[in-house]
Amino acid sequence: MSRLDRRDRGLSPVIGGALLVAIVVVLAVVAGGVVLGLTEEREPAPEVRLSLESTGDLRGEHALVHDHGEALDGDDVRLRGVANDEALAGADFAAADSRRVYATDETVEVVWFGDHDTSYVLREFTVDADATVPPPDEGCDWVDTETSGGTDDAKVDGIVVACDVETDKVIELQNGGAVVGDAVSHAKLLDLDDSRVYGDVTVEKDANVQDGTVGGSVRARTETAKVDGATVGGAVRAEKTVEVIDGGSVGGDAESDEKSVKVLDSSVDGSVTADEGVKLDGATVGGDVYVDPSGFDCTDSTVDGRDCSEYSPTDPDA
Repeated sequence: MSRLDRRDRGLSPVIGGALLVAIVVVLAVVAGGVVLGLTEEREPAPEVRLSLESTGDLRGEHALVHDHGEALDGDDVRLRGVANDEALAGADFAAADSRRVYATDETVEVVWFGDHDTSYVLREFTVDADATVPPPDEGCDWVDTETSGGTDDAKVDGIVVACDVETDKVIELQNGGAVVGDAVSHAKLLDLDDSRVYGDVTVEKDANVQDGTVGGSVRARTETAKVDGATVGGAVRAEKTVEVIDGGSVGGDAESDEKSVKVLDSSVDGSVTADEGVKLDGATVGGDVYVDPSGFDCTDSTVDGRDCSEYSPTDPDA
């Protein structure tokens, strides 16, 4: 056998060994990548206990409550089946915290998104169909554009807006329009006709609510508040006159800071308080009346379950 043949045969085991080592290294790298990928995909979900409770104040309104466990970065959480799906955005949602949400579907899910494209449904809730709100047509971007960042009028005409409507100017709702949130005018008024605000109404001047619904309270800081054939779930308070007329209904108190309160063919579940006078005609008042007795005018009405002739108001200054 020639020297060349012997040298070639001696090199074969060396080459084979090197190839085997290379193959093992490649397989190790691939296996490591697979294991790493599996580890990333299996990123654990936060250990947290959540609950969803109806507030009882307004159809569709619920409180999402953090009962126990890890704090959640709200930017990592999205809600499904609610109008305000980013209700936790920007928040550090920790034990004992709660957020107001409005269910649009009978199933509400809390979804957490982690790194490496992982996501988990932390909790799924079932909501009664009667406790949901209409799916929204617009959100906060629409409000910002409509009001030019809060400096122009806001007109909600036949659409459902899932956001607080807050501006310095006039807020107008008509033709079945709805605000799933609060309505706030810092300098002007609100005019609501056959529409709905699911939260509170707070305005600097007049609050006119006609043939519609406000789920929360109504506050007119410097002018009047009128509830005309409409329903207000909470209290109604104005600097000047408060009128609840033509079948209007107020679920809380009715209060005028400086003027009078009129309840005509309508009802107030709470108390009635006024500085100048209270006029009741065809009215039902669930609580008491606080006014100087000389300013009390009562006809065909009941106060705290008693007829006008049997009831004497309490002077708030006495």
